[in-house]
Amino acid sequence: MLAKFKKSGSVTDALLARAHAAGVLRSDVTSLDITSLIVQLSKRDQLELTEAERNARTRVIAIALDGLRAGQGGPLPGYPPGDDLFAER
Repeated sequence: MLAKFKKSGSVTDALLARAHAAGVLRSDVTSLDITSLIVQLSKRDQLELTEAERNARTRVIAIALDGLRAGQGGPLPGYPPGDDLFAER
């Protein structure tokens, strides 16, 4: 599963790099933020989240509310998620 995650990550990274270069995507949004957005918005609430999962959820909600387009909203809360957030699944 880690190999598939890394392969899809490189495709997502390329897409985000093009969007960043075109100035149409917030500069502080990472490919893991996009993956997190999809995962977080497609699963039910869980009562016991790790600190990394809580951080990712907070960022995802901010991205969803502020929008992904460049120039929208303030800086994202927390820190960009790391590969470990999905690698452990």
